[in-house]
Parts: sequence; structure tokens; C-alpha cells
Amino acid sequence: MGPSENILNKTNMKKTFFQLISFLLLVTITNSCWSQAAAREKQNIDFDWHFHLGDITDAQSPGFSDANWRLLDLPHDFSIEANYDKTNTGSRENGFLPGGIGWYRKTINWSKNWKDKLVNIEFDGIYMNSDVWINGHFLGHRPYGYLGIYYDMTPYLKDGKNVIAVRVDNDKVPSARWYTGSGIYRHVWLHVTNKTHVGHWGTYVRTTDVSSKSSNVIVAAKIVGNKNSTINVTSIIVNKQNREVARQSQQLTLNDDTTLVTQKLNIINPALWSPETPNIYYLKTIIRKDNINVDNYTTEFGVRKIEFSVDFGFKLNGKIVKFKGQCQHQDASCMGTAVPEDVWHTRLKQMKDMGCNAIRTTHNPFPPEFYNMCDTMGLMVLDEVFDGWNHAKAKYDFGLYYKDWWQKEVKDFIERDRNYPCIMMWSMGNEVPNYGKEPLIQKGIYEEMHSLDSTRLCTQAWALDTYIDIAGFNANGEGKGDLARFHQNHPGMAAIGTEIPHTRQTRGVYRTRTSYFPWDKEDPFKGETSASHKDRLMSLPDLSENEVFTDFDSKYASGYDNQTRRISVREQWKQTRDFDFFMGEFRWTNFDYLGESWGWPGRTNNYGIIDLAGFPKDDYYLYQSFWTTKPMVHILPHWTWPGKEGITIPVVAYTNCEEAELFLNGRSLGRQTMSKDTLQIVWQVPYQPGKLEVVSYNNGKVAAKETCLTAGKPYQIKLSPDKRTLHANRRDVTQITVDVLDEKNNFNPTANDTVYFEVTGPYKLLGVENGDIIDLSPNKVLWRKTFMGKASLVLQATQKAGIIKVTAKAKGLKQDAITINVTK
Repeated sequence: MGPSENILNKTNMKKTFFQLISFLLLVTITNSCWSQAAAREKQNIDFDWHFHLGDITDAQSPGFSDANWRLLDLPHDFSIEANYDKTNTGSRENGFLPGGIGWYRKTINWSKNWKDKLVNIEFDGIYMNSDVWINGHFLGHRPYGYLGIYYDMTPYLKDGKNVIAVRVDNDKVPSARWYTGSGIYRHVWLHVTNKTHVGHWGTYVRTTDVSSKSSNVIVAAKIVGNKNSTINVTSIIVNKQNREVARQSQQLTLNDDTTLVTQKLNIINPALWSPETPNIYYLKTIIRKDNINVDNYTTEFGVRKIEFSVDFGFKLNGKIVKFKGQCQHQDASCMGTAVPEDVWHTRLKQMKDMGCNAIRTTHNPFPPEFYNMCDTMGLMVLDEVFDGWNHAKAKYDFGLYYKDWWQKEVKDFIERDRNYPCIMMWSMGNEVPNYGKEPLIQKGIYEEMHSLDSTRLCTQAWALDTYIDIAGFNANGEGKGDLARFHQNHPGMAAIGTEIPHTRQTRGVYRTRTSYFPWDKEDPFKGETSASHKDRLMSLPDLSENEVFTDFDSKYASGYDNQTRRISVREQWKQTRDFDFFMGEFRWTNFDYLGESWGWPGRTNNYGIIDLAGFPKDDYYLYQSFWTTKPMVHILPHWTWPGKEGITIPVVAYTNCEEAELFLNGRSLGRQTMSKDTLQIVWQVPYQPGKLEVVSYNNGKVAAKETCLTAGKPYQIKLSPDKRTLHANRRDVTQITVDVLDEKNNFNPTANDTVYFEVTGPYKLLGVENGDIIDLSPNKVLWRKTFMGKASLVLQATQKAGIIKVTAKAKGLKQDAITINVTK
């Protein structure tokens, strides 16, 4: 079947993170009820590892002394702890932070519960080129840094103390085109099982004949055990209330050391999964041998029906849905790539609140907890396995190892992720150059993915034909007429915007004249383009004849929707909205990410709609006006412009309402209708200090308001934590927003004051940030300059209960203090 026929004919089958954790705890308790003994144990071993930065001889030896090494908890990224420096190798790509070699060691004690059982260790991610030992015995090497690693330690364990040693080698950078981090930057687990058990990532759950009345559930389980032994396999499906909804049992004799067991169940009146109703089911695979439970294995899955077609794009559960998506890198600025669950949850919630319904993992698999949250929060995922293939796109990237490792990585990628209902399709790669042999390489990945998962289709960023199900557009879809010409030339093929549009913004910075890129090499922000590039530009009129804002550093980008590669946010959404064959878009990007910069001193390229500190830029609200229905309105720019009295400033409103009216100091400046063509409302307003207010209307009635007040001089600091209570679990995080206010408590959007923090109590500093792309201050210190009035301090709980007190001081400003309660 060709790609077009595949599209046309093939029909495939927490509301918060904290709800997820509560339910998984309930499932764990239920496991104990179902089993006569602990048939399977999964233990987190993140805490109390010894770490040494730099290479060292014989550190894998059990007798080696690590007493002088640093004691720390995982996840850990050692690159983010260094200073930004222009001389660091891989500078531009890696955000001017270094790579390096690091060693980790941990001692675990033998448990009597391990007798006659299998003990495996799983690393969710080590970046990169990892080597792992247990008691001096080499377990294995893995170059790729984005997927889980699973080793059997059983033959080498002994009574008493057992030493795990890990060497991480990210010394040769750039090892990617963006900041990667370095170290054991994801969780680590011990898995203890009986010799007869469900294999690692050993279940595959498919739903067929899905409707609101019923759904078939096809379960394939990989059973590991002694050949010719007789077992009973029971599949039990429970809903999120832990109520059983289906059960199937069978007795069989294992025909090999690994046997694939298939069972078919049916759910009556299933609760379907969608972004609006993220309903999750849990499959319990129970193995009994000699009337004893020998394994209990839980698989999270969902019931939903997905369809792709050139006629309607994408359907979920029979309803046409547009992907309102965002591309995301996995670092979190001052925390690097060692991102706590609380931070992941906050970021994904920001996406949901904006109206986003989908995330593209760029350009690599993400940690398991990310997919768990997308499952339970209701975010669809375009899951991407690689950036490039056999040719290194960065000097030392995975392309150097691709030939020997690609099949292992693709297999692990699909088997790890294929049960998550949030994943709608697979991405084989990103902007892979056409080197002649690439179609054959693409064919290998395509066939491997489809052999491992028959329920989803494959796309690829910036790939329009050959071995692909859905055409993927990046910048190649941003030019004038690109999408229309594609549809004319490929009338039987559906498409998606895998990375489109590319626009830049800096929070609090504005320019009224339109600019495009690529830019002049000497001044990348000058706005000059080649003639061929100009021919493809989507028309974007200036907001004023002469530039109004001339005082900003040229390295910053504009907060208006007018600094782009070829197409604006608004023009791209109109294409997505209006082309039936085009099933959605994934904007580049949601959060500013470290690396892939234009050069020193830029830590990032400023593509995000949320800055490095986690603060939304104006485009966040522009997307919210497209993608949400709850009445909202947002105005830009801010209204604190001393020295510009009498100068006409373009004031823009974004709203999902029918009309909007602007008031300055109580005087109406006009009421305008929101046009589906312009997707914004503009007033030309001579600046005078005071109160600027926008009011939006539906059916002639007030629906939403937003006010900007002219701020006085910086007078005081305001601290606002997102959590005031933490648990003493070494994981909970509070993100504290720092605002500079005037004497009347109005936010000052121009303040750039250096704030010093005094912190006491049981805490761990995760970092400080302000969103300024050219601020090269260290990440792990207790001070930070505010940028456009704001900064952020991120703290994590330790194992101790108590009170964390945070005091913020700055020269000439009134200080502020808060307390955070840390409970057992």
C-alpha cells in the first residue's frame, strides 16, 4: 500500500500530575492485594550517588574510594552547573556551556528478597556514551542519550554491599545542535522480578472497533520463563476509579524462553481518551505458576479512535481535530535537562491554559513521566526518535553511531512508548539532508516502526514523499503558496506542520517595523534578506512608518507578531485553519531553550512564546485568542514609556471575543470588530501616562478586560511562590516569581535591578533565571538581575521538614520575604 492509500484507507486505532500519582499509588496497593507475595518490585534509587567531574582511573572497581566525591541526588546535569564561556567547545550549539566526562557511584545493599530472583537496573536516560558496571563487572555501553537503558545485574550481585559505577562521556561537543546537558539526568530504578515474568516494555495494547458503546482491547504480552513450564496469564482492565471493567484468563505452556501471549478483551461503554476527556485505563497482567502469583505488571493505556485523511485531516473519536501544537526541547533553563516533575507539570499546564492540545518532542524521546502527564492532562504527542540519521548534523552527534545502533534505538523507542494513548503519530527524524542514500535509511526506519506498531502513522519533519505516511512541513511550508502548491501536486496526501511557524520574541521588547530572517551576518538582527528569500515572504505590513522603539538592544526580538522567518503566527494559523488536508501545526517553539543560538552572547535563539524563566511573552496570548473559548483579551505593549509623551504607539489587542474597545484614562479610543482575516485589532495611540484598558464584548456585553498602568520608579520587590507547602521528599519544587513594583504596587516592566536572595531552612537551590537571552550570569547562585521587571528563583525540598525563609533585597528597593512550609 502506498503512502497516499495508507492515508486514505487506514483507520487506526491527572487531570493533573498529582491525580496520576495518587492513582498509581492505589494501583500499587492493589497489586499487594492481588499477590500472595511481592511478585514484582520497582524501586527508585535516585538518592545519594557520589559524583566526580572529570575522568579518573579504576573508578569502576568496587574497592575504589569515592569518599571525597560529591554526594548528590539524581536526576543530575553537570553541564548546567558550569559558567557560560565563549571559549567552551561547541559554544553556539551548547549554549556556551561545556560538556565533559563524569563518574557516578552508588552502593546498594543486598536484600534477602532478591534470593532466586532477577535484579535489573534501568536508567531512564544518560547523556551520553555511558558505560555501566556492577561490582566491577561491565554491563554495557550506550551512545544514545535519550532512551532508557536496562541491564541484568543478577549474576554479579553478592551478599552485602554492591557498587554501581557509571561513566558518562559528553566530552566531545557539540554532540547535538542544541544544549543537551550531561550526566544521569533522568530517574534510575531497580526492577526485581521472578524468573517467570512479563518482559521489559513487554506489553502491547491495541484498541479496535472503538465506539462510545464498546471497544475491543487486544493485549500482546511477552512472557519470559523456562521453556515447557505451565502458567496462567490473566489480563484485568481497571478504570481510573480502580473498578474492574474487563478480564480474560488462559493457561498455557511456554514454548520458548520468551513467549508472546495474545488475549482479546472488550470494554462496554468505554470512557474515550481525548484532550478534553483524558481517560486512562490500566491493564494488570498477572502471571500465576503453581497457584502462586509470580508477576503483576501494570500498563497504562487509553481507548480512542484515530483517523487520517486528505479529505478531513485528522479525526479523533470521529471528530475532526486540528493539532494546535508546540515544539518543545527538554531543558528547563537554569535546571538544565535534569527537570523535576513539578516543573514538567507547570510547563504542560501552561500549554493547556493557552489552548495547546499537542506537543512535538524535539528532536528526541522524552522521559516517561512526560508521557504520563500528557496522558492524564490531555495533550496529544508527535513523538520523534532522531534529529538526523547517519550523517552527523553536529560534529559529534549520534550520526557517528547511527549505523550500529539505529535499529536498537527505534525498537526501544516504539516498545517503550506505544501504549501511551497521548501519542498520535511517530516522527522518524528532523530536517534530514538528502544525501542520496537517505531514502533507503528512511525506508528502514519506516518499516521498523510499522512492524512494531500497526496503529499509528509516520511523518518526518521537512519530508514530503518517499517512505512516509504524512507529509511534514518545517520552514519549507512557510513561503507564499508552499502549502497550496503541495496539495495541487500531491492531491492524495495529508500533511502537518511539524515545525511551523518560526517567529522570535523577547518579553517586554517591541519594534513597530516588520523584520524577517535569515539576517545579515554582521548584524543578525538587521532584517536584510536575499532577493530569493523576499520572493517567498508572506506580506506583513509595518505597524508604523518610522520605528517607534529605538532604544532596545538589536539582539532582542519584537513582542509584536512582526519578526519572523517568512510567515507570521497569524498568517500561519489561517493556513492551518482553512486547509482541510493540513491537519495542524507545531509552532517552533513553546519555551525558549538553551543552545542553537545565533552566537555569543546569545544563550538561546528566542523562538519561544515563553521565556527561559517561564514567563509568557505576548505571542502566548495570541495563540490563546485562537485556541480557547473562555473569553479573554490581551493588549500590548505595556504602558510605561517615559520620554515618549506624544509619540504615536501602535496598541494591539488579541481576543477571542467579537469586539474590543480601548480606553486611555477613561476616554474611549474606539470600538472595533475582531476580523478573522487580521486576527488582531490595532489602535494608533499618542502616548500619555496613565491607565490603558481594553474591554472585549460578545453579543454587545462585556466579556473580558485587561488593564495596563503606567508604572512609577522601581520601589519594592514582590515574591510570589507557586507553592507555599512542599513535602520533605527531595523532589517537590517551588518556583518563586520576583517582580519589581512601584510605590503604588504597580508592576514596573522596565526594571533591571540586581536582586540578592537570603535563603534559610531545608532547601536545595535549583537555579535562578530572568529570561534575558544575553545575561550570562551563573545559574546556581543566590542573585539575579531582573529583566523587564521580573526574575525567578527555583528551590527544591530536601529530606528535612521545616520552614524555608526567602528574603529578596536590592539596592534602593524595599525588600520582601516569604516562607515555604516543608512537611513530612
